[in-house]
Order: sequence, then structure tokens, then C-alpha cells
Amino acid sequence: MDTKNRIMETADQLFYFQGYQSTGINQIIEEAKVAKGSLYNHFPSKSELGQAYVKESSERWFKGLEEELNLWTDPAEKLIAVFSFLEKYARINYFNGCRLINILTEVGDQEEQITTMAVAHKQKFREFLYQLTLKIFPDTEQAIEVSDTIYLLYEAASVESKIFKDQWPIQLARKNAEQVLKQNKIPNNQ
Repeated sequence: MDTKNRIMETADQLFYFQGYQSTGINQIIEEAKVAKGSLYNHFPSKSELGQAYVKESSERWFKGLEEELNLWTDPAEKLIAVFSFLEKYARINYFNGCRLINILTEVGDQEEQITTMAVAHKQKFREFLYQLTLKIFPDTEQAIEVSDTIYLLYEAASVESKIFKDQWPIQLARKNAEQVLKQNKIPNNQ
């Protein structure tokens, strides 16, 4: 593994499980087994390393979501499958929550670029759900309401599964999402 990837992999684990604010550059250097100059050659500041972490986390998350949803063809099934993805994501990450929400809550307004990137990820996911929902409910207002409800159910389940270290919030969110789709179903005669 090359130096940059070793730094990124180490930072990923430390930022995610220990926290961005609790992780120092010296710890990353030590655990990645790289020279200080090598780290600063690739990432001139901790903030730039944090930005790379957010970018890579977002790309990896969307790739995983896409792989999960490609198992389905029906848009309604795809909407519900986001919760299957969340169950897998939560389990393999030891119920530690969303990387982007975690870093966003840590840095707040102190790291404007990191915050902007994390918010952009959430906006992209919200838009993704909206576009998927439009395939089921062509009425724009209805699609917005349904997709935003599913978005909020997903995000709440992500946070609560971290708090309780359990799948039940995700399972309950999935059931509620299924109910939202049933309650908003377009009649067959239209």
C-alpha cells in the first residue's frame, strides 16, 4: 500500500472511531508508520486530511448504496432497500453511525470546508431519494413529501442505531417507510 493510502486508511479509522478532534497528526503519523514530511507532502494540514476523509467517505458510501440498490429494479423496492443498506453499514461499522454526521457534529463551524462537504453529501442523498421517488409519484409535491419522510426516517435510524448499538431503529424506520409508500400509493385507475 502506498504512503497516501496508508495515511488515509489510518485517518479513516481514527477519525471514525476516535473522533476528528481527538485525533492528532502525530498519532496518525505513528500509526500509519510514515514520516511527518510524507504526511504533509500529501496533506498540508489536518483540515485538508479531514476534507479528503469526507470526500472518500462520501464516495465509498454512495458506491455501497448503489451496489445495494442495483439488486432491485422497482423504484419502491429501491427506496425500502436503503434501509437494508443501512443495516449492513451499521453492522460492519459496529454501530458507530454516519462518518459525515460524526465529523459534522464535531467540527461545526470551525472547519467550513469540511462542513460544506458533509452537508453536500446529505443534500446529494436527499436529491437521490427525491429522484427515485419521482419514478413512483410523478406529482412533485407528493414526491418531495414522501422522499423527505424517507430521508428523515433513514437519518434518524442511523443516529439511533448508533446510540442503542442495535438494528431495531433501522427495522422500525423501514416499516414506517413501507407505510408511507402504502399510504401514498397512486390508485390503479389513474
